[in-house]
Amino acid sequence: MSRKSHGAYWDKLRREVNQKPLTAHPVFADLVKGKLKHETIAELCAQLKYTVLDGIGSLALIVPQAPRDIKRELGGNLFGELTGTKREPSHWELALRAGAAAGFSEKAIDKRPMLPETKIYPDTVSAYAIRGMWLEALSFVALGIEDLFPPFCDGVAKGLKKHYGFDDRQTQYFTVHVGADEVHSDTGWEAARTYCADEAQKQRIRRAALEGRNMWWNMYSAVYRKGEGKEAPVLHLDA
Repeated sequence: MSRKSHGAYWDKLRREVNQKPLTAHPVFADLVKGKLKHETIAELCAQLKYTVLDGIGSLALIVPQAPRDIKRELGGNLFGELTGTKREPSHWELALRAGAAAGFSEKAIDKRPMLPETKIYPDTVSAYAIRGMWLEALSFVALGIEDLFPPFCDGVAKGLKKHYGFDDRQTQYFTVHVGADEVHSDTGWEAARTYCADEAQKQRIRRAALEGRNMWWNMYSAVYRKGEGKEAPVLHLDA
């Protein structure tokens, strides 16, 4: 993962967010050892589909509010994630493909409902957006989620190939996010450094970033409970 410095305050916040890396979650730990059930992998991919269609999709709400250079980045991100390109399908289609590779049909993966823990993603982004807080909404995603996602995706892709027989095509959802989310997260950190107006907004951005991290972690915990039938840690945000 890129560790480009964006200034003392933002580097400190990045370290705080990374105190709970996604690679410390039981979903990751079990998968890379080949101990995670196929059912849990399928449920994970079903929720990842929603994080694209509903989560990333909700970022469209902040495009009119963002400065021109951020509009360009957001537009490219939204287009690639939601519609795909000539080189790769949309990311929600890649999530369905990965879920099906766990031994299910894409139709069956697609029919699985969104978990309440997953729905927090689009709901939170929308709540920030309707208040005109485009930078906080972006920070929820870029600082709290995308900054943590590449190491998780790299390890998961390798684990799926080693232990579950997935091929390059079936792990593509994870491999494309290794590089893409490094870029997206760096865009988010640079936006925070450039456009944060005052100390009060710094604190709102910090809270948004931690909200994003906790949401993503707790989504994994919900997936783990449903698929494995075992408890997993839940993160709470201190006031």
